[in-house]
Amino acid sequence: MKTENKYTLMVWAIVILTVMNISTVATIVYHKYQSEKAETIAVSDQKQLETDSEKFSGRYFRDQLNLSREQMDKFKEINPVFRPKARDITIELAQKRKQMLIEMAAAKSDTARLNALSDSIGQLHSNLKKITYRYYLEIKSICDPEQQRKLEQIFGEMFTNDSQLGYPGKGGPRGGRQGKRFNN
Repeated sequence: MKTENKYTLMVWAIVILTVMNISTVATIVYHKYQSEKAETIAVSDQKQLETDSEKFSGRYFRDQLNLSREQMDKFKEINPVFRPKARDITIELAQKRKQMLIEMAAAKSDTARLNALSDSIGQLHSNLKKITYRYYLEIKSICDPEQQRKLEQIFGEMFTNDSQLGYPGKGGPRGGRQGKRFNN
């Protein structure tokens, strides 16, 4: 009987160790997949930031609006105030979206954390829109009426397609219909 008990005990020990090893390997593979997915998102966010950076450069506005030397001097005072703030908010938005995606993909998602992340994304988005409209108004103040019309077109594209700043919104591929199902 003692031999049978030892044999049964050894079989159970082997089964438990096998299950633990499989769980460990599965966890490692899962986390590797999650980190690769997060890296892919980070690379795409970085590319979007670089594209946006070019769009808000002095050269872009000079060329698009045909700014005079005097206007460019004033623009050079306005632009450096806006760009780092917009960049920082956009980076933080990207980080919050990644955190939200990771939390949604978790085995047991924490809805309180998801709500907090959603609220902070909303606040960041609001802050970005506020600094953007102030930036627009400052540039508008140095433009003549023709340049103001062109400036309106430039910013119109950005405001109707939020993906220009690296975040999805009403102006996405499906226009205003996107997200209607989830209204609060």
